[in-house]
Order: sequence, then C-alpha cells, then structure tokens
Amino acid sequence: MAQVVLSEVGAAVGRWALPQGLQVLGQTVAGATIGRAIGSVAGRAIDAAFAGATEGPRVKGLHVMEAREGAGIPGVYGKMRVGGQVIWAARFREAKTTRSTGGKGGPKVSDFSYSVSFAVALGEGPILGVQRAWANGEAFDLSGVVYRIHTGTEDQAPDPLIEMVEGAAPAYRGVAYIVFEDLPLDDFGNRLPQLSFEVARVPGGGSEAGLGEVVTGVNVIPASGEFVYATEIVRERLAPGRERALNANSGEARADFLVSLDQLERDLPRVDRAALTVGWFGDSLAAGDCAIRPGVEVAERVTVPMAWSVDGVGREGAYLISRDEGGNANYGGTPADACVVQAIEEMKARGIAVTLSPFLFMDCEGLPWRGRVTVSADGTAAAREEIEAFVEGEWGFRRFILHHADLALAAGGVEAFLIGSEMRGLTRVRDEAGAFPFVEKLISIAADVKAILPSAKVSYAADWTEYGAYVPGDGSGDVLFPLDTLWADENVDYVAVDWYPPMGDWRSGAGHLDAVAGYAAADDADYLSAQLAGGEAYDWYYASEADRDAQVRTPISDTAHGEHWVFRAKDLSGWAGALHYPRPGGVRAAAPTGWVPGTKPVRLSEVGFAAVDKGGNAPNLFFDPKSSESALPPYSTGARDDVFQKRALAVTLAHFEDDPLVEATFVWAWEGRPFPAWPVRDGVWGDGGNWARGHWLNGRAGLAPLADVVADICARGGVSDVDVRELDGVVEGYGLDGVHSVRAALEPLKAAFGFECVERDGALVFRMQGEGAVLDVATADLIEGGLQRTRRLVDKAPERLRLTYVDLENDYQPGVTEARVEGGDPRLSVDVSLPLAMGAGRAEAVARFLLDAAASAETAEAGLVLNGLALEPGDGLRVDGGVVWRVIDVTDAGIVRGLALVADVEGPGIVRGLEPGPVAPPAPDFGAVDLVVIDGPRLPGETDVTGPLMAAWADPWPGTVRVLAGLTADAMSERVVLSRPAVIGRLVAAVDARPVGRWDRANKLRVYAPGGDFASLPEAQVLGGGNALLLETAAGWELVQFTGAELVGVDTWVLSRLLRGQEGSESAAADEGARVVLVDGALLRARVSPGEVGLALDWRAAGDEAAQAFAFEDKGGLPWRVAHLRRRGDALDWVRRGADVATSWAFPEAANAGRFAVEVDTGSGFGGRFEVAVPSATLAPGVASARVAEAGADGRVGPWVSIGAGTS
Repeated sequence: MAQVVLSEVGAAVGRWALPQGLQVLGQTVAGATIGRAIGSVAGRAIDAAFAGATEGPRVKGLHVMEAREGAGIPGVYGKMRVGGQVIWAARFREAKTTRSTGGKGGPKVSDFSYSVSFAVALGEGPILGVQRAWANGEAFDLSGVVYRIHTGTEDQAPDPLIEMVEGAAPAYRGVAYIVFEDLPLDDFGNRLPQLSFEVARVPGGGSEAGLGEVVTGVNVIPASGEFVYATEIVRERLAPGRERALNANSGEARADFLVSLDQLERDLPRVDRAALTVGWFGDSLAAGDCAIRPGVEVAERVTVPMAWSVDGVGREGAYLISRDEGGNANYGGTPADACVVQAIEEMKARGIAVTLSPFLFMDCEGLPWRGRVTVSADGTAAAREEIEAFVEGEWGFRRFILHHADLALAAGGVEAFLIGSEMRGLTRVRDEAGAFPFVEKLISIAADVKAILPSAKVSYAADWTEYGAYVPGDGSGDVLFPLDTLWADENVDYVAVDWYPPMGDWRSGAGHLDAVAGYAAADDADYLSAQLAGGEAYDWYYASEADRDAQVRTPISDTAHGEHWVFRAKDLSGWAGALHYPRPGGVRAAAPTGWVPGTKPVRLSEVGFAAVDKGGNAPNLFFDPKSSESALPPYSTGARDDVFQKRALAVTLAHFEDDPLVEATFVWAWEGRPFPAWPVRDGVWGDGGNWARGHWLNGRAGLAPLADVVADICARGGVSDVDVRELDGVVEGYGLDGVHSVRAALEPLKAAFGFECVERDGALVFRMQGEGAVLDVATADLIEGGLQRTRRLVDKAPERLRLTYVDLENDYQPGVTEARVEGGDPRLSVDVSLPLAMGAGRAEAVARFLLDAAASAETAEAGLVLNGLALEPGDGLRVDGGVVWRVIDVTDAGIVRGLALVADVEGPGIVRGLEPGPVAPPAPDFGAVDLVVIDGPRLPGETDVTGPLMAAWADPWPGTVRVLAGLTADAMSERVVLSRPAVIGRLVAAVDARPVGRWDRANKLRVYAPGGDFASLPEAQVLGGGNALLLETAAGWELVQFTGAELVGVDTWVLSRLLRGQEGSESAAADEGARVVLVDGALLRARVSPGEVGLALDWRAAGDEAAQAFAFEDKGGLPWRVAHLRRRGDALDWVRRGADVATSWAFPEAANAGRFAVEVDTGSGFGGRFEVAVPSATLAPGVASARVAEAGADGRVGPWVSIGAGTS
C-alpha cells in the first residue's frame, strides 16, 4: 500500500472549516465524517486511512499589530496582508515650533507635535518588500514618512537607528522587519496607529530561480507619454486653482516614475543597468516621404511647473498624434526633453548604468513596426536618394538621433547610446552599385554621436534576424553581411541585438514532435534549454506555413562550405567567432568582411517573452488590438501564462550570463508607470489591457508558483524527497501564521488547486488532478463482479457550498462566495474556509469545484489482474468507455490489484498569472492655489480693516490655506488662515460701466466660476446686503449685487438685475477674463502692520512657489465720491456720500459733515486747492471749471468729481 502523507481535505473541512459539524436533516454530522466523505474527492487525498483531524490556518478578519512575546513569525507566499509584531520602540519625541503671525511685531504661536521610532517584524524572510500599508484600517502612504525595510536575509546587518539608540542591536536575521524613524503621530491622535502591511515573498523551496535573481538589466518603457519620465509632479492647469496631476497616479504623492523605479529596485534588486526608451513618430513607411517628429497627445494644454518642449519645439508647433475611433490618441506624446534629462539623472543617482535608446514609433495606417520602413525599389539609385531624404531631411533620422545625444550630454552623459534599432527594412537596402546606403548613414551618425558623447559606448540594436547574414529572396544566391561595416567601425563599441528567436515549437496534445521526444511542457526547463542552441532557426526551419502545421522540418546545413552558422539566426556565438565571407551570386569571396572575431562584445539590447500560452513559439509577437502587428504565437490558446514567462527568462538569462561573449542583457520590459495603477487605471492610460499577456515584468516578480510553494512547505517540515515538477499554477497569496504540520499547511492548497500526491520510488510526487494516466478496460477485465459503486455520507447531495476566502480585491478582508447545484437538498449545505488570497472569479471557480466534488461523492471498488499493476493513486480508470474514475488507493494481493476509486471531478482550473489587485486612490493632488488679494471697498458692517481681503480657491481644497507675506521670501510670515474655499470666477464677456444707485435690469454678468453655487434672491434681500460680489475693473474692485442667477453651462452663470458701484466703489468697465469673487464667509482680512501699508509685499499661499507682489493702500478707507455736484454761477454745492450717511430721505446735518477739497482749472491743470467744512463753496470769478472730492482724516482724498462753467 502506498505510504500517504496527505489526509483528505475533509481534515480541513472537518475541524477548521466545520468545527461545529453540519446540520443534515436535523441531525449533526461530525466534521470528521464529512471529511471522510467529501474530502478525498475535493482534495484528492490518496490514503483514506489518514482521516484524522488537523488544525490548519484560518481566514482572518483582522490584521492586528501586536507586541507579544512568544508570538509566531508568519510566513507568506505570494502577497498577503500582515499585522506584525512590534519588536522595538524608542521613547516618544516632542517637537516645538514657533511661528510669527501678522507683520513685524505680530504675536508668536507655538505648536507641539509628537513622533516615535519603532520596528515591526513582518514575517519570515527574505521578502521582496512591502507593497502597501494601512494605518487604522485606512490606506497609508509610506512615501511621506522615513522608514527602512530589512528584507530578512541571513546576512542582514542591524538597523543603524536601533544601534544608535540601544548601543547594540540584533540583526534579526531571517526575519523581515520595517523600522519607522520619527513617525509623526499628529494624524493618529498622538497615538501609535494600528499598522498592517502587504508583504510579497517568493518561496525559497523551489529549484527555479525567481525573476529577481536572474534579471540584471531592463528596457524602461513606454517611450511615450509627455511627462511619463518626469521626477517631479507635472500638473495640467485646467483653471486657476484647478489642476490635475498628469504623472501622479499611484496613490503616493510622488511622480509615477519615482514609484516605478522604487518598485524596480524592490522587485529586481540585481538590476544595475537599464535602457531608457524615448519615442518620436514617423508618419510613413515610404522612407522618402517619412518625417520623424516629436509628438503631443493634445494640441492645447497648460502644464506647470514644466511646459512640454522637445528639440526647441513647443506644443503649438509639435506633431499631433493620430486618434482612434474613440477620439483618443493612439500613442502617448514624446517625453519632454526636461523629463528625459531628469530620468537619466535619477537613474544614475540610483547606481543604474543608463543606455539611451531613441525609439521610432510609426504613426501611420495600422501602427506598424518600424522595421517595415523601406524604399520603393531595392538596388537602384532611387533607393539611395530616398534614404538620403529619410536621414538628412529637416525632420530626418539624423536629427532624431543627434537630439537624443544632446539630451544625454545635458544629463551628464550615459553609459551607452543606441543610434537606432530594428530598421531592417533599410539596413538591407542596396543602391545600384550594391552598396548599403543606410548602413553608411549609420556609420556617419555613430561618428557624430561619439563626438558628442566620447565616453559613451555606441551601437545600433539590430533585430535578431538582421544582425548577421542576409540572403535576399531574389534568386540571386547572394549571401551578404550588410551590417559588418558598422560592427567593425571604430565608433561602434559593441554589437547590440534585440534577441527574440523561437524558443519552442510546442503544440497542444501529446502527439507533436517535441512531446514525442520526451519533453514535458512548453515551459519545461530542459525543453527551453535545448532551444537555446537548437530547434527552429538553428537545427531546422519551416519552408512554408503548411510545413509548420504538419511539422515538416527542413534541416539547416551549409553543404558548400560547412559554415552552418551563416544560416542559423540563433547561432550568435558561431557568427561572432568566425570571419565572414560574402557570397555574391553564391560564390564565396576570397576576402572576408571587416568583421574581426573577438574584437567586439555582444549585448542583448532586448530579450523577453510574452506571458502567454506557448509564448516561446514566437517571443517577438505581442498582443495589441490597435496594431496591425498584433498576433499570438503559433498554436497559442491566447491564455495568460506568467509561469512560462518566468521560466523562459530564467533559463535564457542564466545561459547568457555564463556566456563570455555576451556582456549584458536587457529584458523587455519594465514599465515606467507604477504598478498596479498601470494597468488598472484605464481612465488614465489606454494600453493597460495589453499587460496580462504582454512582455512586462511589472507585477510579476512576486510570482509564487504552486510547485515552489509546495516544495518550500515540505522542506520546512523536513520532507526533502519530493517531486513537484508536475504541479502547475500560481499561488496569489497564502499565509502561515502559526505552527502547522506539513499536511495541515498543504490542505488548503489541495482544496483550491486540486492536486494529488503519490509515492513513487520512495519519493512523494505531487501532480495536478487528472494528470495521471487513464487505463481503458472492459467490464470483463474486472474481477469479482465488476465495478462496485457506493454513494457515501447521505443519500442526497448538498445544494449549496459557502466559501470564505481572503479577498484580494478588498484589501485582504474576508470574502464570501456561494456555489449552488440543481437538484441538491436545500437543507444540506457545506461551509468551507480557505485562507488563500484570491479574486472573486477564482473563488467562484474553487467553490464550484468543491461543491461538485461534494455533490458527486460517489466511490467504487474494482479488481484487475496484470493490466492493473501499473496503476497508482491519481491515475484514472475508464470502464467500457464511460466516465473516468480516479484511483485513490491500491491494494496488492498476488497478481490482483484492488482499486479504491472515486468519481472524477473537473478541477477548478489553473491560475498561471497574478491579477494586478486593487489600486490605492490617487493621493490628494494639491496644486497651486488661486489666491486673490483684494484692496477694494469695505464690506457692509466692516469698521476695523487690518489689511487686504483674501480669497482662495483650489480643487481639491487642501483643508486650510495659510497666506504668507513679506518684503522678501525669507521674511515671510503668516497673515491669515483661510479655512473655506471662496467662489472665484472670471467674466466670460466684457461689461461696461453703468450708473450707480439704481437697478440695472438690461445688462448681465456672464461668469465662469468652477465650483460656484449662485442663487437668486428677492430684491429686498439684496438691498439688505445679499448676493454681493467683487468685480475686478479698470478702476479697481467694484462691489456689485444681483438678484437673478441662472446656470447656463458647466460652471457658467448669468447674473442679472444688477446694482453697480455699491459701498462707494466705482462702476467701471471690466474686460473678458476679469476676476469675480463672491462675498461670503470664505473671505477674510489679512493682517498688515501700519508700517507695511503702501509697501509692495510678496504674497503667496504656503506650499506654493510663485508669489505675487501687492501693495495694500486701504482703498476701502478712502472717502466716497461726492454726489449731485451743481454750479450756479460761482457757487458750488454737492451731497456727501458715505457708509455713515443716514438712509432716511431727511438727511441730518451730521451726514454732510466732513472736509472737502476743491481745486480749480488754472489753465495748465487743476490746482489752487482749498478745503471747506461744508458741502458748498464759492469760486473766484472767471473760473472755467472745478473739481471736488471729500478729504479723509488721514489726508487722502476720495475720487474727484469735475464740473464746468455754467453747469447745473
């Protein structure tokens, strides 16, 4: 009998999933009984004798950070959320800050804040890192605090802060922990918050290397996106105070590119070199007609603090990228020059050697590959002319390349520079003399680049079919080496190849040639290794697509000269290590080309695999519905397959790392946009749908293959002789937070993945359910009455199964899903708890699998002679062509093998990739505040005016706005704190001056006010002070009131029935775009000292960079314009106006009391000023005209009113 180490999944169902048993027809059935009945089916256990109870891990609803001695250290596979244990803490720190308010001599305010330093153990190491965090259950942005993560390696050093405080500190080797340094506690009520963390860990028990162990270089894309590589946040200014961050979408208040680089360092720690791709756009596949220009996504956009500019061209002069049917740009724009320089500088500062790679996108019909750009006729003089136009035109290839060389120089240089890539349609073009004009141009461009960047290594990145021999399909028999003159040139430092040769010829089923040859799968390491120097493009090729379908392989052989490498595109070492003799007309030349073996190293400038089924059949293909180049590999189902990508890269990179010819590899690709914001945020980016089956590495470094997880669990339990090669799938997340047996730790995985375990030759062999051999027999082959069938447990099947799991899509909170089956007993249900992280779709598939297993819990027994001796647990038996029964136990008695069978159930499916998971909401993006400083009329009821009126608006509103002012930037102090956003708008149409003191029912104000909310009011309420606004006019700020408000468009209002020039303000004309501020409680006065009145101070909102110069003169304190000025001969009289003037028709004498200035026309202007204390005066005889203004107590006069001779 087979030695069995795994119990039925009923152990889990029986104890930890159903601790209280199950109500069946009013009776309680023990969990162990349920386990024996359905566990062997659902979990595919092999030995029913092991049906004892086990306590496995459970689904946890709380993620609590503790400080408990003796607590277990959790182990994580894939990604899980953990609370952790506080393992060290320092004392709380108090910080005091004092700030001045008001102007010189203003009061000082002291604020106190508190912080604490502490360390939290996260689990067993090594981990990849912490991907997200929560504080008191809310998303917590770690980018705003100082922290360090120790990943839990066996050689990690003690944390320097803990050492400094304690004098000596343990290193906690093998334990991953995070140290916070002076974590501010203001936002947590001055208490230590409850923290939890999303931890990613790759299992260490597998034999395969993870991506983080093998990837040393990457290509950084997307090459397009106007500010995609900026290291500062760039905002689009939609309106004053309303800005939208274009490159801060990760949930952190940082530029996306910085977040992506952090993720690169975390996920792929060995990466020390990267090629930064930067795209321009070609508009035609006809070389002679193709212009290569920088492009923009939209023609009109205002951005701060960086405006888009490339090669001296601003947005208004740039090429506008084509649109799709939905009106969206087909590509992102060319990265602005400034952000390319920033990106290079940032990568170099992180210790990454930068290769700058100018990248040509084709923005023409079908969005084709740049390698299809060619000439009208090969082998002609016209071909040379067209290439001349392509390279040397105003927007030619040379300008494209040399501009990027200038950028590299501006960034302080780069380690390497590519002068183009994959221009296969041009490098093979000949002129009438048989020369290769585009190659000549590349040699010239290489010299130009070398002159600009003398220390950079320069090369051209050839396609894998382009770097070596060229055999034209014209029947000439020529064998040529077009690029050899380039490779041999003194300005070219290495050979760069974009390496995408076939790495397989796999088909579905077991009858194709490679399966017959004994290889297990398309991602089998032995199979992949055999393809590196064998297989298609090395040993053989397909002469036609029909041959490919029939697998008719034609051997590759050079029978004439034995130089097989000439025709083997995969034979890179053969090509590099030989002299190259051209064969014009098929005749081998006497002299070789200029290539000298061993003189130039090779770099694989691109190498990669799509995460798709059978991706090795054509690694160069990609899926993108927008492009005419979009295609799946031959014979691929199109299913996603991250496991294949990981294994193919591991085998390929390990091979070339040991190859002395290849000095560097660059994997395609690392996305410069942060994961998982990209690809999830489809409202921001339109290409996220390509990620799942694409070449990207982002989000895949934490891949935890089921085989590695099972091997790791077994190894931790001391079970070393295991074979997991037949396991398939990916564990999205699984956590072990206590002491468990190997069996208990594996059972949740068995239930979710449906794998089996058998003993074979003394080793434990794990394999997926249904992967065993199936033996077909007839009833006559069976002994003792044939197949004996029995339904176990009850005579009715359960109708419902309720599965509790860890919901990846809801921040790892418990998720619940149900599966139902028709015809089941509604009184019978099963509850199962699996502590595995998964999405809702995966959970539904697992629940259906478990319910199908429970509903068909039927067993059988059979006996076979001789032909049954090869069967082992996990294999299948099919009797008379019927259903497949799965063998769960065997008993040998002489030549008879007794079989214990269970009805076969289709598994839950195989997950071979991780979903991106939930995306944190974008961090609040507080752009520049629209700050308005108003020196205008005093508002009704105002008496003590301390300074200008302040209004501020921003979307989003930052909560409060501290307004600072001072003579210099260093001398600024707080003047007022605004806690509410004001309503600030702009005139949509100009207005003229209108009479004051009467209703204007004819004219209207048309106002655009983002976030504004105006309302109509009766005239009586308006006369009582309602519906007032300040209008910026040519004469200053005018107070206007209105009764009617109508919304006529988005944020656009028409205000009608106006009162102009209120509170002594002047009615004047206002231009389109003039500012309008609604008078409400959001407006506050700033504090200005008496000595600062009249001085030009710099005003700005705290946090904003730009300041505005403004001198407060207290214009609202000026006397009002006098009214009803009359002249009768030489006598003048007028009526005083002012806020203190009584509103009764019977003006009291006090209302007209004051001092008035009178000036007369002297012939050269007004002068001869005199003052009177009453609202009348007598002019000297003969005065032609005069003017009158009220004089204030401070000596200033209000607006002048003029009158001529004879005016009444």
